[in-house]
Amino acid sequence: MRIAFAAAELTPWVSTGGLGEVAAALPKALAKLGCQIAVFVPLYRQVRQNVGSRGARLIDTGVTAQVWIGDHRHDSRVFRIDEGPRQAEIEADPADTKSGSLITYAVDCPALFDRDGVYGHSDDAVRYSNFSRVVLYTAHRLLGGHPDIFHAHDWHTSLIPLYLEGPLRRALPNTASVLTIHNLAYQGVFPASEITHLGLDPSLLRMERLGFHGGLNWLQGGIAAADAITTVSPRYADEIRTDQYGENLQGVLGYHSRRLFGVLNGIDTEVWNPATDPFLTSHFDATNLSGKAACRRRVLAMGQLDADDPHPVFGVVSRFSKQKGLDLVADLVPYLASRSVRLVLLGKGEPALEDRFQRLERDPHFAKYVRVRVGFEPDLAHVLQAGADAMLMPSRYEPCGLTQMYAMRYGTVPIVRAVGGLFDTVVPATARTIAEQTATGFTYEHDTLAGLQWAVDRALDTFYGNPPVWRQLQQTGMATDFSWQQSAQHYLDIYAMAQRRVANR
Repeated sequence: MRIAFAAAELTPWVSTGGLGEVAAALPKALAKLGCQIAVFVPLYRQVRQNVGSRGARLIDTGVTAQVWIGDHRHDSRVFRIDEGPRQAEIEADPADTKSGSLITYAVDCPALFDRDGVYGHSDDAVRYSNFSRVVLYTAHRLLGGHPDIFHAHDWHTSLIPLYLEGPLRRALPNTASVLTIHNLAYQGVFPASEITHLGLDPSLLRMERLGFHGGLNWLQGGIAAADAITTVSPRYADEIRTDQYGENLQGVLGYHSRRLFGVLNGIDTEVWNPATDPFLTSHFDATNLSGKAACRRRVLAMGQLDADDPHPVFGVVSRFSKQKGLDLVADLVPYLASRSVRLVLLGKGEPALEDRFQRLERDPHFAKYVRVRVGFEPDLAHVLQAGADAMLMPSRYEPCGLTQMYAMRYGTVPIVRAVGGLFDTVVPATARTIAEQTATGFTYEHDTLAGLQWAVDRALDTFYGNPPVWRQLQQTGMATDFSWQQSAQHYLDIYAMAQRRVANR
């Protein structure tokens, strides 16, 4: 099966969250199942810089595309990202249908993507319409034939199903579209006048497609046109059809629910493996956790704290936002300090929250309890996952979440709100689950400081008062299979269903 992935982010080249990591890991798993995969990402300035800093190369494929945006023509060129010796492990002849392959391409249009930052530009509608069309126009030349599936991710590429349904249906009559919603809160809402830039018929302004309160909603249009829609966890697929989590699209999603599937994200277990992780100076596994103790000392030492401190280390690896509940974490700091918890945070996001944690770090009452590192630093994320005793994730909503899966993989006990993928992946510690040795963490339901503190209390009581149970939680979490194998197979089934839908039109 030939599959073209289109995503606005792709780890390790550009990533602000889970989208980039999934766009990298899922294609790898599908290639292992025999698929021929081409993954496309815009050639942002940041991508070009990261390719150079990681010792990779951009190789000109000679494939170009011209896209008209209104009266202006944008010329794009497609480059292959070559990672050097490692490339031979994942790259094969795209025309060889007997074995899988995975090749990554970057779409170069300097006028649109050679800029600082990724999102938030005034011409984002033009930028991502151009990117989507270049992928549609060039994928067949790079895959050795027309794709069976175009797999679009989030609003940035959600016009792809509309292009396939409309202007490109005659050229690609047998190609199906799949749209994955990673976060429903981001929908690509633009003024109705932008329809003139998209190469789509103005009739699509109706509510059944792009029309949305007098403007355009790209994600809504993609949902309506896609042959299959997926979200990143089963719980989230249910939640987004409710008024509480539907972000004004619950009606649309309910109407198309027969094509909506919740597929739990996996993690790349080769990249996230405490036994081999190159970012760690000490390695460990579920049978021997002594290396984790060394990682814990390293985290404390890096924060200029007592490396032999016996009190619990709580980690946060997150975007600093209210969606992630980081305001509740800040509110909880006085209580954590009263219980002698060391809190180490890594991430970036809303300036007010960044500033608040930095002020807590400087406050003489909390200076020996709080350490914060503002920034996106993948190497430190691995170190903190390995060195923390517990990981806090008090999300108000969480489509899937990968941090809790990384944490369990590294023997770090998650403390999470039971929403979305957090509900699906963390088995709460109760008398029954502890006795059955299936518990992996601590969960709570109510989005309040009291709810979070209740879960933290239970975790601390276990850490201080029942070390054997804490060790059981660690080992059970480490033994849980969060690989992409099952989810990738589920996606193959969804692709086949999408192809049947196209064939039956």
